[in-house]
Amino acid sequence: MGPVFFLFESHTGERNTMLQVGTRSVPRLPDNLDVIATMNTADRSLVVVDFALRRRFAWYTIRPQSISPREGEYFDEELFHKFCDIFERYASDEELNLQPGPSYFLAEQDDEKIMKERLIYELMPLIKEYLAEGLMQKAADSFSQLFYTEAGVYLFE
Repeated sequence: MGPVFFLFESHTGERNTMLQVGTRSVPRLPDNLDVIATMNTADRSLVVVDFALRRRFAWYTIRPQSISPREGEYFDEELFHKFCDIFERYASDEELNLQPGPSYFLAEQDDEKIMKERLIYELMPLIKEYLAEGLMQKAADSFSQLFYTEAGVYLFE
């Protein structure tokens, strides 16, 4: 993968090395090429690749934000902001990368049962995993209170 990364580095003049892409030799990328991509910063198994990429690109952090649902969809903005508040209050800079995004709070309809099931079967296991890994420890009580208030279940029984 190193030769591919090499193509993204800015150079002056022509290079002595060429990268084979299929049957073509590529000496450099066009000047007008912009790359837009996302990276799952919560997955640390690719940290070596992450470092190689970070040296070659500008990075912009985009935090989860409220969304405007399409017609026929429901976004539980209140619940989304409760999670945001907990992460903003307790998360370290690295832990902020773990915050659940808006898709967890989006449903096809305004149905309390759907959001309650999502809390219990999707968000609760995620938060339990974070806590088991030693992450978001200061927020354990706040998460526990949130799950009990919103879903009627305890985070830890």
